[in-house]
Amino acid sequence: MHVLVRFLCAAALLLALAAPAGAQSRRALTVASAGAAGQWRPVIRTPALLRDAGLRQALESGLPLRFQMRAELWRKGSPFDQLVDAEEVSRAMLRAPLEAGYSIEDGRVERRYPTLAAAEAALQSAFAPQLRPRYVGRYYYIVRLEVETLSLSDLDELRRWLRGEAGPAVTGEQPVGRAVERGLKRVFVRLLGLPARRYTARTGLFTVR
Repeated sequence: MHVLVRFLCAAALLLALAAPAGAQSRRALTVASAGAAGQWRPVIRTPALLRDAGLRQALESGLPLRFQMRAELWRKGSPFDQLVDAEEVSRAMLRAPLEAGYSIEDGRVERRYPTLAAAEAALQSAFAPQLRPRYVGRYYYIVRLEVETLSLSDLDELRRWLRGEAGPAVTGEQPVGRAVERGLKRVFVRLLGLPARRYTARTGLFTVR
């Protein structure tokens, strides 16, 4: 019961961070083909990602943000299109204490940046998959980006997952109380509309000769 009470208090505090889904920018994610000169690799841009008021408020309040990007290369076919290859990138962003900038990590390496603009540029650089078509044909890219607000315990679990370590939730060793608390948190994140965004972008068809 004390887990539920503690969580309800935290949920009340986080309620102020809720942002309507309609506030998302349609241009938060774009993708294009680099063309023949760029070996037809995908060029992914997130020009307005952290202009989202909900995400900015969560970040400035000290909550970590998790970015999960998946880029897929598809080949146009008849009668069905074929998934040729895919790459995924995960990053976590956190505001450093005492307004000492921001940090981005991939589970192994943590890098600090003095300003949000510098952190955004680093995040943008991470979204550079090495996909490319290797045979002639007609292709297109689909990119999906998920942004979630994490608790600090979620961030620790994400770090272990990124390092290839099975967390307690996977091995079954997670204490019951903590499992309940995490489950309640995820429910409240959905009910309160706390920052959790999903974006999708797609290129037009391009022909590799």
